[in-house]
Amino acid sequence: MDLKKIFVFVSCIVLATSVAAQEAEESESEEPKTYTEQYEEYQKQAKKTIEYPWFVGGAVGLAFGSETSYAELSPIFGYRLSPRFQLGGSLTFRYRKDKRYEPDLSTTDYGASVVGRFFVFDPIFLEAEVERLKWEYIGVFEDGYETVEDVYTGYYAGFGFVQRASDRVAMYMAFLWDFSYDENEPSPNTRPFLVRIGFGYAF
Repeated sequence: MDLKKIFVFVSCIVLATSVAAQEAEESESEEPKTYTEQYEEYQKQAKKTIEYPWFVGGAVGLAFGSETSYAELSPIFGYRLSPRFQLGGSLTFRYRKDKRYEPDLSTTDYGASVVGRFFVFDPIFLEAEVERLKWEYIGVFEDGYETVEDVYTGYYAGFGFVQRASDRVAMYMAFLWDFSYDENEPSPNTRPFLVRIGFGYAF
């Protein structure tokens, strides 16, 4: 089965199950509300002042082996436009070193992206991202190996969840699909399905 279809199918199940669970919990704990009451409550939430609208965070990755080494730094910063929607920007820096070649070869990636998140309900969110990345990969030629430089534009979408440690500090995990990925073309991502884990601090 196509991996893309599997990803979409699993995403739909997760979101549908989460929504159903929340609705069941609300129905057990509260009296049924009229559509007017629901609309008025939604309007109040939309106009509610966000105590800590700005946020910073990101992810750090390190891996050291006998043959390869890897380091990544991806800071993110943004603003919560409403209780449900936040928009931010992210920077990416990656460094790889491969000792399987003679001499050792290293590659460097750097770029930026725009990230949008919509909270279906806390802690589940939908995410969309556009990334522009200048990256390097090791190309094989008739006379040997060489580092090749290229530019990659990635379009990602998926879902994730937030685990809050306090009103300001939280960890997040996102499951994304790279819609620009082509297995027949060089890509900075080894597969179209991505998992990202990071932290955030609101202020």
